[in-house]
Amino acid sequence: MTPDRQLRVLVAEDEFYVANEISYWLEQAGVTIIGPTPTVNATLSSLSKADDIQVAVLDINLNGELIFPAADELVRRSIPVIFYSGYDSLDVPDRFKNSARLSKGAGFSDLVSAVFEQHLQNLSTLSPICADFAEPNILGLVPELRLRARMLVSDVRLADRLVERTLERAIVLAPTRFKAQPIGEWLHELMALVHRESPYGPN
Repeated sequence: MTPDRQLRVLVAEDEFYVANEISYWLEQAGVTIIGPTPTVNATLSSLSKADDIQVAVLDINLNGELIFPAADELVRRSIPVIFYSGYDSLDVPDRFKNSARLSKGAGFSDLVSAVFEQHLQNLSTLSPICADFAEPNILGLVPELRLRARMLVSDVRLADRLVERTLERAIVLAPTRFKAQPIGEWLHELMALVHRESPYGPN
C-alpha cells in the first residue's frame, strides 16, 4: 500500500506488550496506528482529534473500564469496530451485534486479516463504486484465499501475509476493477501478481 493510502487504525489496549505487538503486526501490513490508547478517556481523546480513522481494534476492558462509550462514538461515525479481547465470556451489548469479535488467542495474523476484511466490508456501504465488496463475498472468500496462498508459499506465516498484502492491494485498486469480473477471480489474480512481485514475502 502506498504511503498516502495507508489504512488508519485506532488501537485501544491497556497491556503494554500486547499493544506493542498489535501495532507491530499492523504496521508491518502497511497500517498507520492511532494510539495505542490504554484508557477509555485516552481513546475518546484520540477520537476527538482524529477524523480519518477507518477501523478500530478495541480491548473490551481498559484498566477496569469498559470501552463501550468509545465504541458508541466509532459506530456513530460508521467506523468498523473489532473487539479484540481475552474476555470471551464478557457480554457485548446488543447495539454492537454487527461488530466483529476476535479472541486474543486467535493470534495477530488473524487480527490483521480481520482489520482488512472489516475495511473492505465497510467500503461497500460508504462507496457505491465498491458495492461488490459485500460481507458474504469478502468473508466467504478469505478461507479460499488462504488455501491458495499456502499452495504458493509453504511457510504458513508468509502465506497469511500474502493474503493480507492481496487485501491491501485490493483496497487501493477496487475502483479500477472491471465490474463484469467476479470478485473472487479478481482477488486470485491480484494474489498471483503480488506473489510474482515478491515470492518470498515482503521486502
